[in-house]
Amino acid sequence: MIAALGLLLATATGAANAGDTPAWTAMAPGARRATITDGDTPILLFEFDLRRFRADVVVGAGWPPRAQTAAEVRQAARGGAGDRPGKPPGGVVAAVNGGFFDQRRASLGLRVSRGDTRVPLRPRVDWGVLVLADRQARIVHSREFRAAPDVAGAIQVGPRLLVGGAPTTLKPQLARRTAVALDGTGSLLTLVIVDRAIEAGRLAARLAALGFTSALMLDGGPSTQLSLAVGETHMEVPGLYAVPDLLIISAR
Repeated sequence: MIAALGLLLATATGAANAGDTPAWTAMAPGARRATITDGDTPILLFEFDLRRFRADVVVGAGWPPRAQTAAEVRQAARGGAGDRPGKPPGGVVAAVNGGFFDQRRASLGLRVSRGDTRVPLRPRVDWGVLVLADRQARIVHSREFRAAPDVAGAIQVGPRLLVGGAPTTLKPQLARRTAVALDGTGSLLTLVIVDRAIEAGRLAARLAALGFTSALMLDGGPSTQLSLAVGETHMEVPGLYAVPDLLIISAR
């Protein structure tokens, strides 16, 4: 993992500081990667065009859901699609941890997986919802979410990092981070991984400087994890433990 991270940082020539344009490197048609920095903290970006790739939510089987790591989900899907509950579709190229959960590892907040509402919306919380539908993604406030037949996936979590391209007001807490960021069209979805402690406000400012219009924090700290294999790019950022739900990317 250390070797892979070193290669990724080395090949992302001229990692960007505030106000700079990142050096994007193609991984496959419709997928590219970049590394920016906040001081000496690397921020890894993996962008996917949802016209070529599909984003889904995976919730483990049973209740509380069976916990899985990002690596387990991606590797289990290499052999083909799985239609059983908690099984991801085939061709998964990337997986990151999902949202919050309680001491039982039961997901907290809305989880929609392949059109099935596994966990209902949690009311009266200042969280966002990542909504996946019709080859596009959007991020809305919890009170703005409306169920619809075309909603294939959703994760309710928070806080929102960007709204209308502007950073939100965030608590000054340090932690490892997992986030998702969107462009103005909603057709480009970027996974954001920070494997070192960073303040949420600093991350929001860096994403705003890159021109993202909306961004949402997923669970972080020891939950933060990534498993990715796209073209020649292979990356493993392990978390401290398995999690009950994940966001995955698969080839169409």
